Amino acid sequence: MHHMKKVQIFLPMTFGHFFIQILATLLLAGCAIKEEIPPPADLVCEYHTNPIGIDKVRPQLSWKILDYKKGTMQTAYEILVASSLENLNNNVGDMWSSGRVESDRSTFVEYQGKAPESRKTYFWKVKIWDNHHGESEYSAPAIFEMALLNKSDWKAQWISRDVAKTKADSLRSVMMRKEFSVDKPIKKARLYVTGLGNYVFYINGEKVGKDILTPGWTHYPKRLQYQVYDVTNFLRQGANAVGAMLGNAWWSGGLGWGKNPDSRKRYSFGPMKLFAQLEIEDQAGNIHTVATDTTWLWYDSPVLFNNLYDGVHYDARLEQPGWDNAGFDAKKWRKVALAPAEQSMLVVQQAPPIRAEQELTAVSITKVPNGNYVFDFGQNMVGWGKLKVQGEAGTEIKLKFAELLHDDGTVAQENLRSAKGTDIYILKGEGEEVWEPLFTYSGFRYVEIEGFPGEPNKETLKGVVFYSSAPWVGKFESSNQLINQIMKNITWGQRGNMHSVPTDCPQRDERLGWMGDAQTFSPTSYYNMGMTRFYEKWLHDITDSQDPSGYVYDVNPAIVVSGPSKPGWGDAAVIVPWVSYKFSGNKRILEENYDGMKAWVEFMRRHARDNIYIWSNPDSTFFGYADWIAVVKSPQKPISASYLFYSSKLLSQIAEVLGKVDDAKEYAQLAADVAVAYQHKYWDPQTMNYEGGTQTANLLPLGFGITPDSLKDKVVKNIVEAVKRRNGHPSTGFLGTQFILPMLSEYGHHDMAYKMINLRTYPSWGYMIEKGATTIWELWNSDTEPPEGMNSRNHYALGGIGEWVYGYLAGLKPDPEQPGFKHSIIAPMPVGDLTHAHASRDTDYGNLSVDWTLTADSLNLNITIPPNTSAMVKVPKTQYGFKLVDVDGNTFLRDGKRVVTHKTIEYTGNEDDGYVFEVGSGSYAFKAHKPGL
Repeated sequence: MHHMKKVQIFLPMTFGHFFIQILATLLLAGCAIKEEIPPPADLVCEYHTNPIGIDKVRPQLSWKILDYKKGTMQTAYEILVASSLENLNNNVGDMWSSGRVESDRSTFVEYQGKAPESRKTYFWKVKIWDNHHGESEYSAPAIFEMALLNKSDWKAQWISRDVAKTKADSLRSVMMRKEFSVDKPIKKARLYVTGLGNYVFYINGEKVGKDILTPGWTHYPKRLQYQVYDVTNFLRQGANAVGAMLGNAWWSGGLGWGKNPDSRKRYSFGPMKLFAQLEIEDQAGNIHTVATDTTWLWYDSPVLFNNLYDGVHYDARLEQPGWDNAGFDAKKWRKVALAPAEQSMLVVQQAPPIRAEQELTAVSITKVPNGNYVFDFGQNMVGWGKLKVQGEAGTEIKLKFAELLHDDGTVAQENLRSAKGTDIYILKGEGEEVWEPLFTYSGFRYVEIEGFPGEPNKETLKGVVFYSSAPWVGKFESSNQLINQIMKNITWGQRGNMHSVPTDCPQRDERLGWMGDAQTFSPTSYYNMGMTRFYEKWLHDITDSQDPSGYVYDVNPAIVVSGPSKPGWGDAAVIVPWVSYKFSGNKRILEENYDGMKAWVEFMRRHARDNIYIWSNPDSTFFGYADWIAVVKSPQKPISASYLFYSSKLLSQIAEVLGKVDDAKEYAQLAADVAVAYQHKYWDPQTMNYEGGTQTANLLPLGFGITPDSLKDKVVKNIVEAVKRRNGHPSTGFLGTQFILPMLSEYGHHDMAYKMINLRTYPSWGYMIEKGATTIWELWNSDTEPPEGMNSRNHYALGGIGEWVYGYLAGLKPDPEQPGFKHSIIAPMPVGDLTHAHASRDTDYGNLSVDWTLTADSLNLNITIPPNTSAMVKVPKTQYGFKLVDVDGNTFLRDGKRVVTHKTIEYTGNEDDGYVFEVGSGSYAFKAHKPGL
């Protein structure tokens, strides 16, 4: 809608003067036209909508622009932050008034106002101007509420059971409770709570929050998360009660492999402990605090045994109804003891909390020869079983979880190694009982039920799927059903290995934050989910664990595996921040981790000889994991050396982004020196091949940028020949697999890449699916390797090809020069029998999508670019030799020459493989075809 400003000009009233007055009025009004545009929406603070519990004193603010006219760009913004809604409604930014800021930035704008205070709620809104002379009204108000920012804010004390005579006592789950009275009407209430290992909190008989396995896993010696909950509606005037149940999980349950559970590594042998502070504000603003102290009581819980790997044993006969309600008879309960205070830094929940996101129903139930029943959920999943049963008191039911079956149909748990993966539930015998365990999780497709009274049905057991609840932002589908299934397997592998940290596997006695797996998969993970919060937290685990000498560990949080980290694994400390920046555009993840990245590169440099870094064990018999689980082994030493180059190169780019000019130059030079040394040592000018001659031996130097331009064609030829020697199959492992399809496509062998992903014979992704896989395997041949060893059926590392599916087949990539999809690259690559592909990603600006369909006569490409962004679009010519390109139904190009102009499209060139355009925001329909169509 256009609004014309009324202009009055007074002239003597002759006819000529009257005409001049009318003309002047129209001209001046035209100059003053102001376009009314929708106000910004979807305001978020620190990745949350209206969050409570922010502990960053300069939180980041973002918003979306809803002006969907083509080519819309924000040109300026103004933010107001107020201490009250009244002030905000009166446009008084008493905390911060940014003024009009000439900028197109609408994501991760750092708060620059007065210092926020603990507990306080702040109100904010934003207005924008755009390049169409538009000015918006202010957005609807949003809020952010601060957490407890100072140590002095905490009144809580760490508490535990008072007596633990044995190790079993220390590791036994306990309940804790306290009653109190609220005298005045309640305005609001907040619970600040954490515990070690895990806690579940209750108020007046209700569980607080939807989160699972709180407070989550961090490097406990340095950092411990706490959660903040709005519990206003849980409380009432008069008598109230709070309670918590505690379990072991990562802290005291034991982690890692061994012949028996006692050999596992632990942060502590208990006892478990709680740290909680409930603050109740009345209508007058007075705060009544209920905190953990020696007035609390404890008792053993019905959880007889709990362990992350081995499961939970629960005796429902030991339940004490009403224990978390006021008026409960707690005469038998004991007073808690004060526990040693934790010295680690308390931080608000950083990663997305673990939450139940799905509930699966079994596709079949089979009675097996031993009389038990086996539930098949049809999908390798991660979570636990939700049991519904009715029977006599004392009846014991066992739930055994597994990814595999024996020939007789019973579950096969051999690949769990020392993990037991078994839950036990003992009935109380009071009608229908519904039970879900706490303090554990399992990776499984099958569950064997032993001791069930009667015959179970599909309502007896549900599979509850839970994981760190990063938002799903990506979608891919195509005309190729095998590729669709591979992508589905990849997404199930991702959700199954996100439990506070990116784990290698979710089922056996491991489940650790392996760095090599995570760094190779990180681009794919970002296409699927909004991973920034998750990785921000995990990168803190890495730097919190980092050795003073600069080295990092293979797994993080650091436990079980000693340091220094191996090449390709330790480099996650540099690669993952860079990938996060590329996909999110948030510099903070680079700033917070820069010192740690630099320390890791310097550690490698100090231990390099003549710019060649070779990691080795003390007796120089082992040189790192190399290309782990590769079908054809590659030499270890060149892989080690290549990662010093790659991390140095990325560190130089990161330094440039952060304005660290000297560092950028220094690490660029280091990378250049390493490249020269690498070529001298590992390139054989006689055979014209890298040492080892494998696919990976050539892929890494080519993909990293070590290979000189003059030799790239030869290196590509080496890769192609190595693929042909394997009859088109990959022979790569964790490190090489990420690069094989992109490098083939990038250097003119896209058809070979497509044929490779379509293989159904060993080794291939299709082979896994042919053998019944519903996730990605750890090994290319998990079906033939002995299950007792290292043989997970849910390992995402070989699924790093998802990046190729999104970025090459569909043609959707972030531009690292304008990261976070501020500027995108859309370059679909039709190939083979693929006739259709669709990819979309919800970015911080809005939905970005590409959809293409190929026929014998034309290519139809439909794209949507969100407001305040732009894209480079390459319309492929394909093998059909298209000469015309239509845009939105009108011929735009003929034989590579522009026919008409377009306000929001700029034709930038005719390349061998396609026509290149720069486009502004909006939806466009491109059609490439031959004349006459």
